[in-house]
Amino acid sequence: MTNLEKGKISGLELVYLVVSFLIGSSIIITPGRGGQQDAWLVILLGAAGGGVLALVFTTLARRFPGKTIVEILEEVFGRYFGKAIAASFVWYLFHLGSLVVRNFSDFFTTAVMPETPDLVFAIFLVVVSAFAVSNGLEVIARCSLILLPITVGLILVTILLQLNQLDFKNFLPILETPWSQLLKSAHSAVAFPFGEAVIFLMILPFLNQPQAGQRRTFFGIILAALFIDLLVLRSIGTLGVTRDMARYPSLDAVKLINVPFLNLRLEIIVVVNFLTMGFLKIALLHYCTVLGLGQIFRFHSMRPLIVPVGTWLVLVSLINYSSSIENYDFVEVVYPIYALPFQLVIPLVTLVVALIRKLPSGRTGC
Repeated sequence: MTNLEKGKISGLELVYLVVSFLIGSSIIITPGRGGQQDAWLVILLGAAGGGVLALVFTTLARRFPGKTIVEILEEVFGRYFGKAIAASFVWYLFHLGSLVVRNFSDFFTTAVMPETPDLVFAIFLVVVSAFAVSNGLEVIARCSLILLPITVGLILVTILLQLNQLDFKNFLPILETPWSQLLKSAHSAVAFPFGEAVIFLMILPFLNQPQAGQRRTFFGIILAALFIDLLVLRSIGTLGVTRDMARYPSLDAVKLINVPFLNLRLEIIVVVNFLTMGFLKIALLHYCTVLGLGQIFRFHSMRPLIVPVGTWLVLVSLINYSSSIENYDFVEVVYPIYALPFQLVIPLVTLVVALIRKLPSGRTGC
């Protein structure tokens, strides 16, 4: 195992990290657009597809215990070709991190503080992320143990407060959405967010019970799917056909909450939720990028890479799109295709080649 990370995480912490990571951006950019009143089914189909991808990458991780995808690729494909593929995978981690930073800054400049420049929010998030990364994986995992229950609790509170506002007619007619459109939306939901769990190929080697990695990962995906589906059901029930037109459905839904005798702006709950889960998602991507680069270039410590990677995360986030509308187009149209090589092709081909070559040496099966 690489000496860049000495920490270990428990199976419970892995579950918390998986759930936090998957619901991170989904709190504001809800998957399932285009699914109309059947968007709740799109999430379930997306989670099922994500489970298939998880089966591939967790099987690969089990075959090479204690090794990240960077180390696995070098062993399977050789030093130079393996490093080249690993570099492309680390690019995906970095680019995804920059996209999350942009989602974060777009949300705040659009819905919370429109007079504040994007750069301020991007720097804020990355500075906090860099501090967490500098303290190691264990600290990030412990943060999830605190922040995820708070987030889930707040989500449940808002849903309970809106039960009387849900219009069940908004869910009818069920399965009227054309299957071609439903499957296209499900494909998008596989890529974002469930397929993004492939980043845990950089985390699974540090699990203190490696044999539980696959089971815990699946459990995290299932829990994340349930929480995301709750958000989708709430937005369908309250917003109806206008849900797919809303930029931030969860925020618009919470704005409708009316507590008698209390003049409260409960949309702050959505802001807090995105702050906590957005932080954990970008911290994990920041950490995995730094770890991957450190392994590729054989650094003895990750610390020299933390600030440079964070700086580039901010800079790239600012040039990813010209507008938030372009952001949505990328997520819906381009990203499902762009992410496919990293979420499926690289892990699957690596697993197949490892089986053919009977790697690691002395093994005959998974």
